[in-house]
Amino acid sequence: MNNNVDAKTVKAWISDNKEIAFIDVREISQHTGGHPLFSVSIPYSIFEINIEKLLPNKTVRVVLCDNNNGISELAFKHANTLGYTKVFILKNGVKGWLEANFKLFDGINVPSKSFGELVEHKFHTPSITPIDLLHKQNKKEDIVILDGRPFEEYKKMSIPQSICCPNAELPYKISSIVKDTKTEIIINCAGRTRSIIGAQTLINFGIKNRVYALENGTQGWFLSDLKLDNNKKNYFNINPNEFEKEKLKNKILNLLDKNHIQVIGLSEVQSLIEDETRSTYIFNVKTDLSSENSIPGIRNVPGGQLVQATDNYVGVLKSRIILLDEGDLVRAGTTALWLKKMNFECYVCKEMEKEIKLNIKDHIKFKNTSLNYAKLDDFKELDKCVIFDIRKSIDYCEARLKNSVWLNRSSLKQNTSNLLQNIIIIFDDISMLTLIVKDLKELRPEIQVQVYHWDKEEIHKFPEYFDQNIINLDKKYIDFNFHTYMRHNGNKDHAKQYLKWETDLLEKMDEEEINFFKIGNIEL
Repeated sequence: MNNNVDAKTVKAWISDNKEIAFIDVREISQHTGGHPLFSVSIPYSIFEINIEKLLPNKTVRVVLCDNNNGISELAFKHANTLGYTKVFILKNGVKGWLEANFKLFDGINVPSKSFGELVEHKFHTPSITPIDLLHKQNKKEDIVILDGRPFEEYKKMSIPQSICCPNAELPYKISSIVKDTKTEIIINCAGRTRSIIGAQTLINFGIKNRVYALENGTQGWFLSDLKLDNNKKNYFNINPNEFEKEKLKNKILNLLDKNHIQVIGLSEVQSLIEDETRSTYIFNVKTDLSSENSIPGIRNVPGGQLVQATDNYVGVLKSRIILLDEGDLVRAGTTALWLKKMNFECYVCKEMEKEIKLNIKDHIKFKNTSLNYAKLDDFKELDKCVIFDIRKSIDYCEARLKNSVWLNRSSLKQNTSNLLQNIIIIFDDISMLTLIVKDLKELRPEIQVQVYHWDKEEIHKFPEYFDQNIINLDKKYIDFNFHTYMRHNGNKDHAKQYLKWETDLLEKMDEEEINFFKIGNIEL
């Protein structure tokens, strides 16, 4: 059976009314260097680790793309082994996409970023420049600056006098933060998307105050030669009282009803999950700084981040998403309103987390009990083996065993095809190790493999075995995202390039890509 499908067919599939998972199996630096807009990154190096999380329904249409170098064929085989029944390969990979006169987009989380620019364009979200905000601060005007990012991001760098209040928390907590309707509210993030979405969320929620998005966020502040704060801990963690909660709940229920988003109970949630004709995801979108969700099958993702980086969590376009919070419905509801506009079928679960008991299939687990573990003493006979390090390249570049070579699963075949020696593999992730050992046994069954679990403490105990000279990251380290890493490191050119990349996204999209989003109007 010919499993190849051309770019024009895939483009048509993206625009039809059926679910599709368009999966880029190249490594992350290759993905961010240029990919079809709605493709989701599942690098081959972690393919089996992530595919069931991102593609929960094994009957969904799946299209795999690569650099036309055989990686899609490898992923195709693994997808079939895992039970996926409708898997196709993009003919000629990303080259075939370009040959069909379709554009590639560089960067990461591009659908969400594009959506943010489209929201600003559609709703004319008010904004304020860093300089104008500074003038308001200096004049001690009645303003509140709210940072819509998670607390860990906020701590790294923040606008002076700002308070951390992640986006999905904004409509829930705003009445506790701002008591006077004359107070002006400024929402910021690191760049643009969360500032725009956060500000527009409050506007859509019907707040009477004037609301602005800070133009270009902390990067815009930095580019205006203004000083950012570091390691601030101004996190607003006061919840509304019961009276306010009830008012907010009634408000969100009204908004959900007007925008045709159903509020459902546990029995309906279970029915949706068991529907084998659709891909269904369930997320707890409350912002919890202390713990992961303990309920199997439910991912804990703050609502603001789910909108900001949707393709990190949802691998199927036009799929179903069920959202819950602590039973107040505000955070789940406001998140659902945005995700629906991103062309997902959304539901809000009215049950509280602690009340939820669901029957959800578990994902694949990785464990390998048949490994032959090496000790440091085994490295004395280096002439008799090749040492491969499969940890993240950024960790390898910081410190490594002497004479070791960094290895990615995508390049396993070309790195081992001519080997005569036995192999020692340095690892820190049993899942990634399991995949590489499995591939090695298929490629070179005659080669003996030993493994060594990376132990940073042994660097101090046995320094003679280790190399701690810093290696500069370059493009051969294909597992590293080069697109964003310099923009927060005091590099103004990188910050300018990044912001230009964001603002250019809308212009780069074609009509089909713009119309994929159901931006419309939010009924208030």
